[in-house]
Amino acid sequence: MTTWEASLTDFAERLERQGSRRAPLAPRTRTAYLKDVRALAAWIAIHGIAGPERITPSALGAALRALEWSPATQARALTAAREWLGPYFPPGRSPAERLERPKVRAPLIPRLSQGDANRLVESADVDPAPAHGVRSAMELRDRAVLELLYGSALRRQELCDLVLAGLDFEHETVHVVGKGDKARTVPLTEPAVEALGAWLRSGRPLLVDHSAPARSEVFLSVRGRPLDGSAVYRIVAPRLRAMGRAGGPHLLRHAAATHLLEGHDDHDGAHLRVVQEVLGHASLATTQRYTGVTTKDIQRQLKRGHPRG
Repeated sequence: MTTWEASLTDFAERLERQGSRRAPLAPRTRTAYLKDVRALAAWIAIHGIAGPERITPSALGAALRALEWSPATQARALTAAREWLGPYFPPGRSPAERLERPKVRAPLIPRLSQGDANRLVESADVDPAPAHGVRSAMELRDRAVLELLYGSALRRQELCDLVLAGLDFEHETVHVVGKGDKARTVPLTEPAVEALGAWLRSGRPLLVDHSAPARSEVFLSVRGRPLDGSAVYRIVAPRLRAMGRAGGPHLLRHAAATHLLEGHDDHDGAHLRVVQEVLGHASLATTQRYTGVTTKDIQRQLKRGHPRG
């Protein structure tokens, strides 16, 4: 019989190895999975079950209910439990696989209109004259950050991880490394090209710490260090609050996806598959949920545009 401690240690090691049969899990996901499984194991052990091989579907279900997690957390914990208990049961017979996954309602995503998104980006408008001083450098940086978040629909961490070698001004694209270390090439808008050029010419050199090793990251903090996610949030959130809106960088990513689909009229919107590529989603279903596109929307477009519609 495997002890609880040995089982949890083994699970932690398996999470670290990631497994060659699937895309790597993000560090935060690994941490969450291990936290969920530890909580489940603690509750089940207290209730007299000797080890993971003795867990039944009813015991696992009771633990999920007793811990009073939200449906979303229960769903994540059940996924983690399937990974945890897999080695102790025949394929398909794990108690986690025999439980029905909780139904999770997709949260309503607040939306920015095209006008609001443009006003947000232009709230970082800078003097077209050459930048002088750190404050002007930060204004140039913030405008470039906002242009990229909205124009290229980047995730916050993707923006922080951008490196100079990933910028291709000739082809107006940027090389992005997203979730699961998946790389993609994303187009740059003309305003983003201009804002990035101004930042690299007149802003970034003023923030470089010449006493430290050279930095490859595109965006730097006032101390010359790579910009982090919390700093990007601080660039976006106060500007949204000034407009009477709540949210952060991800709101611009949502807006970019929605506005790409909407286009300027019924015929100019981007195809859902194109938006999926821009966003870097593995599943088209994620893009549908992300942009608010429903099956009825797709049916309507098919009837309107398909020759057999």
